[in-house]
Formats: sequence, C-alpha cells, structure tokens
Amino acid sequence: MRLIIGNRIWWVIIVALAAGLAAQGATTHVLKPLIDAVIRNGPDSQLPVHLSVMIGVSQLEQATAVKQAVVRDGATVRTFNVCVANQDDVVIIVYNEQSRLSKAYLSSATGTLRKAVSFQAGAPATVRTLPAARDDFAKEINFWVAFSKSQSAPH
Repeated sequence: MRLIIGNRIWWVIIVALAAGLAAQGATTHVLKPLIDAVIRNGPDSQLPVHLSVMIGVSQLEQATAVKQAVVRDGATVRTFNVCVANQDDVVIIVYNEQSRLSKAYLSSATGTLRKAVSFQAGAPATVRTLPAARDDFAKEINFWVAFSKSQSAPH
C-alpha cells in the first residue's frame, strides 16, 4: 500500500512540474511573435538613463537603445520595449497621464518578471517587490498578448 501512495505522490509532483513547464512554454510562445514584430517593425527609441539603471538593463549612466511598441488608451500610455543589445531584456512601461504615475517592469523574453519599479513625476523611483508587482505585471502581459493577437489577426 505504501508503494502505491508513494507512486501517487511522485505522479502528482511530475504532473505539477509538467504543468509549470507547459505554462512557461506557453508564455515563451506567446511573447515571441510580439518580440519579433517589435524588433522588425518597431521604431528606434531609448529608455531614459535613470530608468535604465533603476530597472537593471544598464550598469552605466546611459540611455538604453530599444525597439518599441506604443499603445495609447485614453490617459494610459503603454510601451513594450525590447532592448537592442540584449533581446532577452523586455521593459514594459505603463504611464497614467492623469496621475502622472509610471510603473515599469523588467521581464525576460519568456515572460519572467525580474524587477519592477514605480515612479511619480517629480519624485524618486521606488523598487517594488516582485510579489507586490506580480498581479499588475500579469495584467500587462495579458494586455500585450491580446494586442499582439489582434494585430496578427486577418482584418
């Protein structure tokens, strides 16, 4: 009887690991077309010096070259930035023009949140904990995935 229970536990662990890997693979698959499209068609832009250092894409006090997608929805401006020097660095920024609050997320190309910061115009940036930023980050990933799908759908 113990052997069967032990085997069931291992099967539960294996199934959970497989589901986790499948979810990561799905994120990878879903972001890749967007990243490729931004690299191919996005305009050249730069992340500001301070943000580049705060978010962790530059060790030096210099702007970071990116290819960019921008979407405006009322007072909300969203940017999806793929770093030119390292395409595994993706910086998603959400700016609310009314509150003048910005949230920035450093993600890997596979959709893994690495760092998050927020800043209010005229105030210093604040590093957010990953657990505190995870829900907002997930909403942004979902937004960009939906945007990417809407752009690739036949019109």
